[in-house]
Amino acid sequence: MLDTIIFGVFPYLSLALFVVGVLWRFGKWISANSTTGLYSVAVMGYTWGFGSRLSEVLKRIFLLYTLSTSDRLVLVGSFLFHWGIWIALFGHLAMIVPPYQFGISKEMHKAIALYVGGTAGIAAMVGILLLIVRRLVREDVRRLSFLDDWFALGLLAAIIIVGNIQALVIRPDYMATVSPWLQNVLAGRVAEAVGYMAQADGVTKLHTILAMLFIAYVPFGKMMHPFSYLAMPTLWNKPTELYGYKLKS
Repeated sequence: MLDTIIFGVFPYLSLALFVVGVLWRFGKWISANSTTGLYSVAVMGYTWGFGSRLSEVLKRIFLLYTLSTSDRLVLVGSFLFHWGIWIALFGHLAMIVPPYQFGISKEMHKAIALYVGGTAGIAAMVGILLLIVRRLVREDVRRLSFLDDWFALGLLAAIIIVGNIQALVIRPDYMATVSPWLQNVLAGRVAEAVGYMAQADGVTKLHTILAMLFIAYVPFGKMMHPFSYLAMPTLWNKPTELYGYKLKS
């Protein structure tokens, strides 16, 4: 019964909270009367086309160059954390689309998961630990830290640490448990999904539960920031007038 609730009901609940919550938050952003929001905005008069805007968004996401104006610890920590997470998440797609469909053998997939996924997991763990240390040792950052910040960092750290234990220590055959569970969940076959997940080890179950909890939590805190690029006023709005002077490009 407990497995049914956790691995048969909670996946849909967390996904529903994620989708509805993201849409609601995004709607609040674009309907706001002012230009303030998640970011501390430096107003600039942008007059560029779609290609330039897309290039700017990609640079901000993948190079994180806007963090270079802050301290070195947040830049290094964020770079390691984000790139580690992106590579690991890309590897997780194998649970939805099995790699053998692309001619990758089971042995090769295991090697990639161990060496590439393991390296990404370690990078993400070092990055998240640096960000936690920064929040602890810098008084100005610590004073501006709230429960949301600590909860998000703690949850992410737990997910990454448990994931590293899976990838580097236990190395379970998640393609025989988590992969069919996820595929059956997405297909709406609850009974079959729960049956597969019931066979998984405790660490794999814990990692899955933490991941679903994070998905459900995203719209309610600062983890919404990846979606904020779609509503950033300095990226999409026309030049703004300040104190009677119009900013020119």
